[in-house]
Parts: sequence; structure tokens; C-alpha cells
Amino acid sequence: MNFRFKLQLAFLGLALAALGLTGWEATLGATEALRRATYDHLSSLRQARVAELERWFQDLGNHALALASDESTVAGLEAFTRHWAHLPRAPEGPLRHHYQSIDAPLDWFPADPRVLALQHHLIATNPYPVGRKDQLLQAPGAYGAAHATHHPTLHRYLSAFGFYDVLLIDAADARVVYTVSKEFDLGVRLTDPPFADSPLATVYRQAIALPKPELYVLQDFQPYIPSHRLPAAFLATPLWRAGTKIGVLAIQVSSAEINRLMSAERLGQTARLAIVGPDGTLRSGQDILKERIADFPKQFEETTVRETPNGRRLLRSHSKLRIPNVDWALMAEIDEAEAFLPVDNLQRRIWIIGAVIALVLFLAAAVLARSVTQPLLALTAGARRLGQRDFSFRLAVNSRDEIGQLAHSFNTMAESLERTTVSKAELELLASRLISAQEDERQRVARELHDDVTQRLAAIAIHCGTLTQSSEPTDLQSGVKSLQTQIAALARDIHGISHRLHPKMLDDLGLPACVEVEARALFERGGPIVETQITGNWTSLPKPIELALFRIVQEALRNVERHAQAESVSVRLENRSHEARLVISDDGRGFTARSSGLGLASMEERTRGLGGHFQLTSQPGQGTTITVTLPLP
Repeated sequence: MNFRFKLQLAFLGLALAALGLTGWEATLGATEALRRATYDHLSSLRQARVAELERWFQDLGNHALALASDESTVAGLEAFTRHWAHLPRAPEGPLRHHYQSIDAPLDWFPADPRVLALQHHLIATNPYPVGRKDQLLQAPGAYGAAHATHHPTLHRYLSAFGFYDVLLIDAADARVVYTVSKEFDLGVRLTDPPFADSPLATVYRQAIALPKPELYVLQDFQPYIPSHRLPAAFLATPLWRAGTKIGVLAIQVSSAEINRLMSAERLGQTARLAIVGPDGTLRSGQDILKERIADFPKQFEETTVRETPNGRRLLRSHSKLRIPNVDWALMAEIDEAEAFLPVDNLQRRIWIIGAVIALVLFLAAAVLARSVTQPLLALTAGARRLGQRDFSFRLAVNSRDEIGQLAHSFNTMAESLERTTVSKAELELLASRLISAQEDERQRVARELHDDVTQRLAAIAIHCGTLTQSSEPTDLQSGVKSLQTQIAALARDIHGISHRLHPKMLDDLGLPACVEVEARALFERGGPIVETQITGNWTSLPKPIELALFRIVQEALRNVERHAQAESVSVRLENRSHEARLVISDDGRGFTARSSGLGLASMEERTRGLGGHFQLTSQPGQGTTITVTLPLP
């Protein structure tokens, strides 16, 4: 991948990371807020329904107590008890046919002829269909007259308060002497099988055992065969006459009325409100006693999350109902997926917006990368041109930012290379000149040895031979003195030649003393005064570095003497513990880089050979400064 594409990917990655983190945080916050809002809504809805149900059951009990204390109800029980057994006898066929039409079990068919007659006249021959038998008003005999008197009042109570049925039970033989709805529990004894095990018989026994008026009992839902096997709940209270219990008023609670109270504004397709009994089955809806709520808690917490066997997660809020004699709880729940559907929509919007932003950023990154890579490509092309020794190439500087500064630095480098770099041919010329200079120096030393030293030695030898032939002491003494003088001069000249070849004094006295000697020698030869400044410890300097510094000082001072026409010269030598630094400056006439000669090239080569840095600064009329830096071990 090229740099441009990497930059685009970097921008895209950063954008996606920022959007991912932002979306993740927003989703978590929205999920938690929505979860809390859903729980709050479920809780408020649950609390409202709890209050309404508790109030409804309280009103139901109050209505039952009010109806039981009504003189008309007590009188009606007494009248129905006196007359129910005196109805005209009736054939068995119509009633049996009615049992078969409602799919009632035949073992519940009445064996008592009086009960058969009662059900025949009020149920079998009742002209109204099943479910509307309560509309019958007229019946034969004295029972029919009592029915016509008291049935309208009891029927109005049933209609007004949403009861399923109102039953009057005689305490003398536990017999149901009257029902508003006219089902086949009419006339039966609740102590005889199979009615003895019915929920109506249970609530009758509980009510007849109450010790005083203004009390009632409530029986939980159970399947009740006379009500077409539907679940039935009963509320019952005793009927009193002169302090004596003469019977029981039983009200069959309408599940339809409970379902009406439970119907609330819908939270969604999966939301529901339900009453749950102690066995975990429903007490409301269409599946009373059938549907079981899995994992319904025994301790009634406020809110929970339930996972169904098929993997659905339900948000649930529930609390206990304070209704006497029953252990019910009200539950409100909704599918978590539906409750968090706004979060899914939010995530979807975040991804869409993120994709748009990512595309915009990718295009912006392409433009930005182009603005960055174009100068870099130009810089690469420039570097390639420099590699081909085209030092005249320059970059266009179009800005003052880092890219512009880089282009400016490149141009400065190209100018410096153009000014200081020599070609291969020039290097070869310098090398040949260096070899020629070395040969010239050797020839000069050889000439000096041959033409001067050798001839002077020959003269000394001839003089010695002459002295051997003389016998005069005076001549011998003067001859010896002459030989001493000649030999001393010869020794000085040979020492000079040796010093030029290798300065013995450098080994004996060290670099600082040699630099001082060279500076003084320049002045003694008629050159300018040389100011020397030497700092640091030079006793343990490596020999190659010591010799290189001395030769550079020697060559530089020789160039000053031959070419600079300077009035003052300074030599500054510093030992910085990690590097040696030599600075030689003069105020001479200076020169251009193109006119530099072999001596400067020799200095630079010595410096580079030891891993150092050589810098020459000179302009015509402004003097020359040579700076040499050599690393120390």
C-alpha cells in the first residue's frame, strides 16, 4: 500500500473507531434509559391496575354485604326455601335433553324428583337460550310468584356490578334454592356428591362458618362444571335473621369483568397484564388455570428479566395483590426485543450516519492525502535527480507548513551539494595531484639528501682526510672545530628534513607544544602573529587523531603563509572529552569553494578517515575559517 492509501485508511479507521465508540456508548445509554422507562411504565401500569383490582374486589365484598343485609334478599331466601319443593312434577326427558345439549356430565343429573322439577320449569322449559336463561321471570306455582317478586332485584345487582351469578343457599340442608343465571346447580345440595367437592360447596362451608355478620370469604378460581367447566371464583357471606344464620349469599365472580379491568392501553404486540395465582397459573385472560408462568418468583420483586424456553427475553414487573383469602399477584411484561426496538432503530440510524460520515471522511482523506503525497512525490523525484548528480534541480515552495519547510530544506541541501560536491573526474584529478605532490616531495627530499647532505658529508670526509696528513697541532685543532661546525649544521638540516617527514617532537612534547612551535615558526618566517588557545587534557590522545590534528594545523598555517595575506590568525584547540575540536581562522583575502586546492582536500580526507566532520567557510575578502571535529573514544 502506498502512503496515500494508508493515510486514507488511517482516517477511515479513526472515524469508524470514533463512531463505533460513540454508537456503543449511545446504545448503552439508550438501552439503559429505555429499560428504565419501560420498567417505570410497566410499574406504573401495574400499580394502577393493582389499585383498581383491589378496589373492585373491595367493592364486590361491600356489594355482597349490602345485598346480604337487604331485607328483600333475606325474604327471598325464605320464600324460595318454602316453595322450591312444591313445583309441579315434570318429565325427565326435556331436562335430560338439555344436559346433553350443553354437554353436561349425566352423573350430575338430579336424582331428586323435586330438583328435577325445579330445573325442568326454570331451565329445561325456559324459552331463553343458554347464556340468557336469567331473563326468565315467570314460573309456575308459589315458587314462580316468589321468583317474579325477588328475581328482578337480584338480576339488577348482577347486571349493575358485573357478577356472573347470584345464588341463595338454604342453611338447613345446604341447598341452592335460587340462581340468577339458571344453571344446573339450581336445587342441588352442596353436601351431596358430586357437588360436595365443587368450589361452590367449599365457599359455602367457609361462609356458613363465619362467626358474625359483615364478614365474607373469597374462593380462588377452580373449574366449575355447572358453568360449562369454566373456571369460577365465588364470594360468599351468611344471611342472618334475628341473629341466626339462615343461609348464604354466594356471588360467582365474573372472569369477563376481571378481564375488562385488566384491559389497558397496549404497550405493544407482546405486552400484557395478567393475574397469577400461587400455583403460577393465570387468573385472568382466556387461559385461566391453563397457562403457567414459568419461573414466577415466590418473592414478589418489583422488576425482573425472564428468558423463555425459546430464547425470548421478557421484561417483567409484578407485585402482590392485597385481596382477602387469595394469594394473587399482578404481572406486567413485554418482550425485550419489542421494548428495545427504538434502540435497534437508533443503532440502524447510527450505522447509516456512520457510513455516510465514513464515506465523506474517506473522500476528504483522499484530498488531504493528495495534498500531502504530491509534495512528497516531488521530493522523491528531486532526491532521484540528486542521486543522478543533477544538483541544479529545485522544488517549488508553495506553503509555509512542514511540507514547505521540507522543500526549502531540500533546496538548501541541493545548493550546498552543488557548491561543495566534486565530480569523479575532479576526485581523480585531486588524487593524481596528491600523488604528484607526494612524488615531488620525495624528489625534493632526495635532491636535498643527494645535492646537499651527500656533498657536505663528502666534504667532511675530504676535510677529515686532509687533517690526517697534517702534523701541526694548530691545524688539527682548527680543523676539528670546522668539522664540528659542519657536522652541527648538517645535523640541523637532517633534523628539519626528518621533522617534515615525521615530527619527532610530537611524540616527545605532545600536540599542544607542536602547535605552539608551528605558530611561532610562522611568525619567525615573517608571517602574521598566530594566537593559540588550547584547552582540555591532551596527554592521552590517540596517535592517529594527534597526528591528523597536527598535520591539519601545519597545512593550514602553510596555506596562510602562502596565500592568505592575513594580518592575524587564531588557532583554537578544544578537548571536550567526547570529541576534539579544532578551529583555525584568519582575516585574509579568502577564496571560493571552486578555487580550493590539494591541501584542503588532504585536510578533509584526514578528517573523514577518522570519522570526523570537516567544515570550510570562506568568501573572497572575508577571510577563512576551518572547523574540524573528531570523535574521541
